Amino acid sequence: MERKIRKLLADASETKDPRALESAFALMKSSAAARACRNLPDMYVVCAETALQLGCVETGAACLKMYFEWNPPENLLTCRALLAQGQLKGDFKEAAVCFLKAVEISKKEPRYHFMVFNASVLYLKAAHPLLHPNKCFHVVPSLKQMVQSLEEVAEQDYSWRAELIMHLVRCLVDSGQLEEAASYAKIKEDFFKTHTPQKYPELYKLMIKHQLLDDDLLLKASCQNTMLAVIYKMEKLKMCSSWLENGNLLTEDLQKLEEIFYLLMECRQTTTTPVKDINPQIPTPLLPSQRVTLLLDLAALSLHVKHQKVAADCLRELKSAGEANMEQSIIMECFSCEINLLEKGVKINDDTRASIEACLKEVKKLDRLLQTAVKKSSPWAVQVVCNTQWRCYQPLLKPKFRKFVKNSLLNMARALEQIQSKLLEMRCQIHSEMAITEEEEGSLEASLAHLQKAMLLDDGTQEEHLSSALQLLRLRLAPSKTLTRPEDKAALLMLQAKERRPQSTTDSRPTLVSAGLLLAPGDFQTVLEADNTSKRNLLPGLAAQLAAKAQHHSTSVQKAGGHLARQSKDIDGAERLKLWARLAKTARQQEVWDVCRAACRFCLLYDDGRWTVSETKMCKGSKKRGAPGCPDGCCGRQGHVYTMRLLAEVYFVDAEATIQLLLAEGVKLNSPAVPPQDPSVGFTEEDPHWVIYRDWIQAQSDRATSSFLRAGELGAQIQDQDVITNTAVYLWNYNLHLMEAGEFQCLLPTFQRLVEMLQATKDYGNPALCMSLCNAVARGLVQQLSERGGPDLASAEAQGIDEAEMGMEMSASIHEASLNCAALQDAEKALKMCELAVNIFSSRTTGDTVPAAALEPVMTTWVEIKRLLHQPIDSHMDWLKRKCKNPDVLVMVQVLVEMLQSSMNPKHLESAGPRVSALVRTASECRWSDAVVELQVWCRLAALCYKIADHSLVLCCTQKALQLEEAALKSLNTTPCLLFDPAAVNEMLSTAASLRGLSLVCESSGDPSIYREALKVLRSGVSFAEKAGNLDSCVTAAGHFWNSCLPLAKNPEERRQLKEPLEGILTALAHTTRHGNMQNKVRGSVAPGAKPNGKYQHDDDPALALRAAMYELLVSIHTEEADYGGALQLLNRAITDMPHTRHQLPLLKDRIFLKARLGESIELDMETLKGEGEECCSSVWRQIVLLTKDTNQQLTCYQRAISSLTSTETWWCKADILLEFGRWLYFHNFPREEAQQQIQCAVDILLTQEPAEAADSGSVAETSLPTEKHASLLGGHGSFTRSVSGLKEVCRLNLLVQAHVLLAVNSDKSSQEHQLNLLRAHTFILQIWQVLTSAACPVSDEMAKSRPPQTPVSDTRSKKKKVKNLTPAEDKAAVLDQTFPSTVKDWTQYVCPDPVRQAFRTSNSISKQTQSLFYLTLLEEELLALSLHHLTLPVLHLAETIAHDILERRSLSDIYRLKIVRTCLQLGLDSSSPYKEKLLDLSRIQEEEQMHFRAQLLLRETWSSLYKGLNMNADLRKDACVWGHWVEKAELCLSLGLHQSARQHLAEALQAALEFGDTVTASRSLLGLAALACKGQNHQLALNLLDEAQSRGGNAQFWYRLTLMRVSATVGCIDHDSQTKVDAIIKGCREALETYLVGGQGDNRIQDLEFMITSLNKRGAVEDIRAVRAKAAETLGADAVQRLTAACQTLEESAGGFTKLSLHSQAAEAHQECSHGLGLLASCFTHQEQKRRFLLQGFSHMQLAVTLQERVASEARRLLPLEEGHDLSLPADRRLQHLRLCLAEFSLDMLEEHCEEEMCQALARAKITPAEVALQEFTRSTPEPNSTEQEWVRAVRTSEQVAQSQLAAVSVQPSDNVEITARCLSLMGKLQRLLAVQEEPTCVKALWDRRTPQSCSGSGGFPTAEQNSEKASDSSEDKPSLASATSAFLQTHEQFKSSSKDDAKNPR
Repeated sequence: MERKIRKLLADASETKDPRALESAFALMKSSAAARACRNLPDMYVVCAETALQLGCVETGAACLKMYFEWNPPENLLTCRALLAQGQLKGDFKEAAVCFLKAVEISKKEPRYHFMVFNASVLYLKAAHPLLHPNKCFHVVPSLKQMVQSLEEVAEQDYSWRAELIMHLVRCLVDSGQLEEAASYAKIKEDFFKTHTPQKYPELYKLMIKHQLLDDDLLLKASCQNTMLAVIYKMEKLKMCSSWLENGNLLTEDLQKLEEIFYLLMECRQTTTTPVKDINPQIPTPLLPSQRVTLLLDLAALSLHVKHQKVAADCLRELKSAGEANMEQSIIMECFSCEINLLEKGVKINDDTRASIEACLKEVKKLDRLLQTAVKKSSPWAVQVVCNTQWRCYQPLLKPKFRKFVKNSLLNMARALEQIQSKLLEMRCQIHSEMAITEEEEGSLEASLAHLQKAMLLDDGTQEEHLSSALQLLRLRLAPSKTLTRPEDKAALLMLQAKERRPQSTTDSRPTLVSAGLLLAPGDFQTVLEADNTSKRNLLPGLAAQLAAKAQHHSTSVQKAGGHLARQSKDIDGAERLKLWARLAKTARQQEVWDVCRAACRFCLLYDDGRWTVSETKMCKGSKKRGAPGCPDGCCGRQGHVYTMRLLAEVYFVDAEATIQLLLAEGVKLNSPAVPPQDPSVGFTEEDPHWVIYRDWIQAQSDRATSSFLRAGELGAQIQDQDVITNTAVYLWNYNLHLMEAGEFQCLLPTFQRLVEMLQATKDYGNPALCMSLCNAVARGLVQQLSERGGPDLASAEAQGIDEAEMGMEMSASIHEASLNCAALQDAEKALKMCELAVNIFSSRTTGDTVPAAALEPVMTTWVEIKRLLHQPIDSHMDWLKRKCKNPDVLVMVQVLVEMLQSSMNPKHLESAGPRVSALVRTASECRWSDAVVELQVWCRLAALCYKIADHSLVLCCTQKALQLEEAALKSLNTTPCLLFDPAAVNEMLSTAASLRGLSLVCESSGDPSIYREALKVLRSGVSFAEKAGNLDSCVTAAGHFWNSCLPLAKNPEERRQLKEPLEGILTALAHTTRHGNMQNKVRGSVAPGAKPNGKYQHDDDPALALRAAMYELLVSIHTEEADYGGALQLLNRAITDMPHTRHQLPLLKDRIFLKARLGESIELDMETLKGEGEECCSSVWRQIVLLTKDTNQQLTCYQRAISSLTSTETWWCKADILLEFGRWLYFHNFPREEAQQQIQCAVDILLTQEPAEAADSGSVAETSLPTEKHASLLGGHGSFTRSVSGLKEVCRLNLLVQAHVLLAVNSDKSSQEHQLNLLRAHTFILQIWQVLTSAACPVSDEMAKSRPPQTPVSDTRSKKKKVKNLTPAEDKAAVLDQTFPSTVKDWTQYVCPDPVRQAFRTSNSISKQTQSLFYLTLLEEELLALSLHHLTLPVLHLAETIAHDILERRSLSDIYRLKIVRTCLQLGLDSSSPYKEKLLDLSRIQEEEQMHFRAQLLLRETWSSLYKGLNMNADLRKDACVWGHWVEKAELCLSLGLHQSARQHLAEALQAALEFGDTVTASRSLLGLAALACKGQNHQLALNLLDEAQSRGGNAQFWYRLTLMRVSATVGCIDHDSQTKVDAIIKGCREALETYLVGGQGDNRIQDLEFMITSLNKRGAVEDIRAVRAKAAETLGADAVQRLTAACQTLEESAGGFTKLSLHSQAAEAHQECSHGLGLLASCFTHQEQKRRFLLQGFSHMQLAVTLQERVASEARRLLPLEEGHDLSLPADRRLQHLRLCLAEFSLDMLEEHCEEEMCQALARAKITPAEVALQEFTRSTPEPNSTEQEWVRAVRTSEQVAQSQLAAVSVQPSDNVEITARCLSLMGKLQRLLAVQEEPTCVKALWDRRTPQSCSGSGGFPTAEQNSEKASDSSEDKPSLASATSAFLQTHEQFKSSSKDDAKNPR
């Protein structure tokens, strides 16, 4: 039984099966009843522990109960039981008792001491939910015992003990036992320093935070350790007053952050010395991990105070150090997201699109970081991420944005709950927001769950709010029929009304009225009737109606006063107050104002003094319950505070509703009712009815004002600064109209009361608002005095009048007025108010947060009051110096005062330049706190400096001003009293920009960079004016720009830079013209006006003249730039505005191009163009093709372009278009016949036209040309050459070359036309050379006159030497050698002479050089595909001449020279090429091009800095062909083995491509670098480069090359699954190409795609064979055989595909590989018939390979001159030799196989009797006809002849390849051995077997010599003579060797 129980328990533990646990428990109960098991208590404990693992609480509790019923002894088992019982307890105290019992038992026995540690771990896990503020006191007693127990048993895990000690110290602090915590921390300090020095900083931080140790001792400890010093500084920074009050730091405190950062930067040294071993006098350096932690803490602290600079520096330092782990990296990313938001200026109340998008972007990043932190199981990272997320979510926690962060909030809540985070406040807020979100979406149950979690996490601050929300939610979930209380019904109705959407057509008023009637059945309807004015219309006269309405309203609302007395005494007043408040707020939200006013009246009845909170019970420290320093019971009446705050909110709502009543009557707050001016109304101001109505209106204003003030008083009672501030804001905003009208005096009582309330708050609530109120009070006090003796100061400020002019008028009148005593007292009070405002501004706690915009009007008022009182200003500045401790603020105020005084006396500045300079210096030294005021000051100073022509000061002032753009616009919303609007700010910026631009123009002195900077600044002035909406300012700024840009308009490069500014200016002018805003709001002097110069200056409208001038320039810029998409509307407008002149034609063409590009109709415009001639129309149609993307439209354009050319003068142009049309048809997959038809038409035109008709076509025709034929290079095509010898125009010949190349490409590669057209193109190229050489004769004669005659050279060697000395065009010219190259060898030695090059340069016969080079390159590629390498030399020489002398591109010329060298190398004539001597120079990257690229890159960077919005890539990409040539040159160098040069070219090309966004070149460069890596056996690097190239993509050819390269790199990696990867790579590319092919995207290029697919299939099969060959033959299994069979089949199909494409060389290679595979496959079989079958198939494929290659070689040699047939080594010949040797080797392998069989048979016959031999001969069966055996016999008989013939053919061919010669000799030796074996197998075996040398002479039955001779004679009758064949072969080989020696002695 016991065994069964234990097995069940083990199964339950392993498989987590509760059923096994229950079975075991049932058996234990039955065993206990039967007393059948002695070890049952042990199993009880095991069962309980297993139940804990599986979560079976009841089973575990039952087991433990049964265990303890046994009265167990105090042993280890009892300890385990107690620990299990403690885990099962739900109450912490009970669990702690169990844990402590287990500890007490464990302490008794040393062997049980480990259980103390286990108990402490379980104890802390159970205590974790209580380790939160205000709950820690529950843990203190038991935690003390646990720590003491660990100390008693001397637990060696000091880190764990230190952690428990830290928890105990925190709990003691939280429970208020500060003295005990301090003493305990002091005792344990040595323990930390000794055993856990890494945890001592945490204890040190705790002691600083809670002041557990004397500050001097803490400071002394920090001096010994850098980490402690940093911690001390940061903790002290957090303890400053500004941090504790609002989480912000002052300027001097922020500087301490930078000091801490510099301290950490200086401590980069690391040490491993423990703390206790360090000299106390020397500060301990920081470890890297400590430094990382401190930098993160400093970054977090900096972000908390919005000091992102220090935070960014910390992150930058962390990233550069690279010492952060994964957890810290996550935190760094969090901080980076928060820094991004701070840099973008995102605020909580900012709901602009940019801010929201920025928040959402960072939120997504943070959400991903949170998931990463959760996966990494990092609680610290999870909390930091969630904390950062919560701060970033604040702008998104609004109804319209909350849905975007729902999932993120849910993830945060789950993550924090999973780690049991102690961030209770944030978790509570998260669940509250989730509850709101779920409620908005209708998920009430989920919302209820979140609210309940929020209440569990709440520390008491949100109790009222959460409980109210929970109650409402439960009401919504409860059935409506179950609600009996009217309060519940009313609450439900209000919820229904609140949920109604604003766009809903259903009126919510009845629902709200019903809710009010439930709360006050009779009274509410009566009060609601106060706004019912239906009965007043029955009275006669308007005055009577108004009076009746006022009386009815007053009577109705008075009945609400007795509502509380009529209520039942058992009604809960607090609940009713909340319901009335909710009704008022809901009605306010729904804008049901009459219900809102009625609800407010009933709610405010409860403000009868019952909710007063005394100051002794208000917590003056923290608002949170249980915070340090908060006395007990301070929050005992928190509900009253909540109620009073709710009453204040209702007062605000009541005031707003009353204001809405006033607005409905047409009156603003505190404004008097004005009777109608219409005489027909019939009443006056003294009318009694009107008096009643007027007094009622005034009463409503008084009620609204008193409601605002009462709300402020309630805020003062509960010390809620926000309520007081809101009171001031409300009253300021609603009385703004009075201040604008200058009615400050009527606002004196209200504003004075507000100032008193704000003074009672800390930091004056909103200091800026308080300063504005002080200024308003001062204005009100001196208003009467100002009205008596001077202009109205108040109204002047409100209306935006310049203070300078106003002050001058005031001072002139006040001096003559006598001031009475009361007025002087008011002026003194006003002066004190100004001084109070200045004190607020200069206060240490508010000076950094108050914008200077609030100080500027205060200082203006102060200066004017001083002037009113005749007090000198300078002598009364001492009070400011005494009170203002910040010198920067003092300087700022002095500058403001000085500016005001200077403005009042402008004549003083006209002759006072030094004073202005001093003023600028003073302003520069000032630290401005408000950007708008600073901007105004700098604009005024700039205007004054421009007037005195001090441009250096202008630049200084305007630079300061323009730097304030962003800050000034942002600061407009920082204060409630806005003295400036965005329009005024933008006008000031426009003025500053214009002044700066004009000064830069004056200071440029011809410097283009400064001049461009001036234009840029002037352009920004137009932008600012456009933002301001002021047409005058816009025209003025645009005129400045136009006058300044006219000198640059003559330069095309500079003109192109003007496009964007001109477009922007035209848009700005149009925009401001539409708005018609002609008002200038810039205060102070503005820049001088400007009108555009030029032909439109006489126009009366400067804006129209300016726009007309800009149109003309801008149209030309668009024509050059071809930016058609954005210019169409501009061109339409320009063509409409401009008259019909010759200047309209380019504009009309541009519009046609734009319309074609945009797909619009161009027929009307083309009709207009018909009068311009055929060629013009045709050219336009031809250009339209390049602009449109629609194929049908392109086809129509080509047809129209061709049909428009009808005259004979345009035939060659027509031929050119026909060629282009044919090419277009081919590449757009039209039928080939149609494309060929167009091309053939062009050929007919070119061949039939007379030369006289092309006199102006730029030909180099001469009167007498040599008629030398080129049959030496073209074989049988000499007749065609004779037919074209009369063509003498290079232009015509060039077009014919292009036409025939197109015809060749357009034809099937397997057809004869393909090769024929290529040969014809080649013939035309030879004709071009002949024409050029003849045309260069006169040039050569002129050049020869200036040179001394040279000695003629006769022999060949001297001629070669001369040719080598001939240099290209850059060398000195030589006398032209008129002997035209006639052989291939001559072309290898040829260098184009200088006269020919000069003729080429001067003739201008090839107009489209790049297009010609394209066709020449295409011709070269097609000839190489046909193995006609020798025919490419004239083509390459012509291309080199065009590139070098016409295009003048050295790199491109070097490419063709390298190709010439490569071709000579392939022909075995590399020593003949004169370019080989300069191979290293050709392979280098040209310094000029490299310097040009560097200059372009530098220019791009410079222009990008000047024109940040201008994309320079489009312009500089014109040089993209340069780095494209570098890639091509690198590929050539790679093929020539010049790896270093190739690497240099590829690196430069890749850099250029990446810089300018050229993805094609970048991909090619990466492919080249991958090839280099493969060459260097660095295959992994090659794969990485290929991955990068693959990410950039390319065309089909790119993917083909990439796949082949990836296959090579993968195979080179030598991976065990490399072949699988190769198959996958090839399969992927093949499928992509097949998809491309099946999709019909390459119908005319189907052969190219088929070639790629076939090549890939062949490569895959070859790699399969190589992979199998790499394994030993005996290890090959069925899988390898199957793989070989499939590979051979694929190769056979590939060979057929290549043959179909007429690619015989590739087909021969495929046959060869197939033969090798079949040979390998034969070696896998032991069965003779199977082996023979595969060998026969391989033999057949090898013969086919040789046959195909012989065809290729013969075709190539057919086109060679007869005299060069034996001296020239063609690549096709060398390939044929290789295949012949392979065939010979395969034949010998078959022969060897046959010889082995014969040898075995001979040996077998030697061992039997002659009779048995005769019997075997008689019984041997004859092979069946066509059987494998018969084919084998036949093949073996011919194999020796095949081998001999192939080896003889190889020997006859001249070859310098040592490998081929050696291999040939080796195979000849093998052949001789096999022939000997065939003659006598047994004897030869004995002779070759060195291990048994005596075997032939013994008597082992071997035949004798006579017998051998007899057999030989017998066999000679049946076999041909092998000896004769062998002797003939050897004789031929000897003859070849002797002839080679003779040739070497006697060279030709």
